Amino acid sequence: MKPVDSLKKQQIVQMYRQIDELDLLLTQYFTDLNDFNLTYQQEQILLLFKRQKTWTTTEIALRMNISKSAVSQVLKVLQQETFIRKEKNPENLRESFIHLDVQGVAYSKKIDEIEDRLTEELFSLFAEDDLNTVTKAFNLMINYLKK
Repeated sequence: MKPVDSLKKQQIVQMYRQIDELDLLLTQYFTDLNDFNLTYQQEQILLLFKRQKTWTTTEIALRMNISKSAVSQVLKVLQQETFIRKEKNPENLRESFIHLDVQGVAYSKKIDEIEDRLTEELFSLFAEDDLNTVTKAFNLMINYLKK
């Protein structure tokens, strides 16, 4: 890794703090999700379904970097509360496919509503070039951190 010059280091620290501040400010938009009474881990698992419709316990554990037993414990509660449902994999009966259930679909729809509202409110703030620059910066950070 190359040494970071002082100015660039300050800019990266400032960017990190701005992301943190943005996260805090965005929480006011997501207060409607509090009605679902979910833990942080439960929310994180449900958010995975925004990326793909079906998961396995192993896939969730790998994606979240936690043990399969920890995932299983969270999934058990989510299943009891009808956020997710499990369906046996016909090709491997020891494995289940996990999908959103009634409450999970409602949670996902609520997130869609909030994201639509945010998009409408923030749309006029950004020129297309600005959006491209921000998107590129986020992608660089995400790809680096996934290593």
